[in-house]
Amino acid sequence: MSVVVVTERDEHHMSHEAQAEGKRIWDVHQNDQLVGIFPSEEEAVAYQAELKSSEVAQTH
Repeated sequence: MSVVVVTERDEHHMSHEAQAEGKRIWDVHQNDQLVGIFPSEEEAVAYQAELKSSEVAQTH
């Protein structure tokens, strides 16, 4: 079973342009590997759910 985590990217890992525009970026990690980057938490959580549901489908 893999671990899928959603985190907000800290400003030290964002471009200067994104910081200046006040953008927020959400990362999705699966087993400590970055697998997705999203402009909203909702999209990141939806992808997290998709990964988890596809994993469950593969084990059955």
